Amino acid sequence: MIQETRTYRCRRCGSGDIVKNGRNRYGNQQYHCKACGAYGVLEPKVRYTEAQKEQILRAYQERVSLRGLHRLYGVSIGTVLRWIQKKPPLSPR
Repeated sequence: MIQETRTYRCRRCGSGDIVKNGRNRYGNQQYHCKACGAYGVLEPKVRYTEAQKEQILRAYQERVSLRGLHRLYGVSIGTVLRWIQKKPPLSPR
């Protein structure tokens, strides 16, 4: 039988000195880094890919309403607003 050993490292400082620290409200294993004091999930789930984000933002630029984006893509209005704030404005042509 083949066994695989995975060594996890802290996402913030890269230290291998981490310990399990319970579960979060979604049931994911939480960890605590003893070197830098960081808490969190080692492998967070990515909900939307960059391609999906670009597609949703392009639809927004084509004047689809935020409520329409929510209905079409299932993404929350707050998430789209956060993406819009982070993305630099496009120059008009």
